[in-house]
Amino acid sequence: MLNMNGAVEPVTVITTENRGMNAEEWAEAAVRRIVSVSMNSPMPIREQALAFRGNVKNILVHYFKKVARSERTTVRAILEKEGYFELAKHIEDI
Repeated sequence: MLNMNGAVEPVTVITTENRGMNAEEWAEAAVRRIVSVSMNSPMPIREQALAFRGNVKNILVHYFKKVARSERTTVRAILEKEGYFELAKHIEDI
């Protein structure tokens, strides 16, 4: 993949079986793009960057879970509006 400067970036492939990716998996994919850490960096700098990456990942997981819950709430409201009350009850439990 090319970045904005025309340099080639490595591509990562993530697969799941019989499900989509969860909040933690999406957060890990995002944080690897947001915070890059060179393994050649001096140890204190690398440790600080890895700690920052962990903090960013935790924040992303928190908000990704909120997004998923909000999406289910929206789908439930749409189903109820259309009269699918039984189906709507099960949506929040997913």
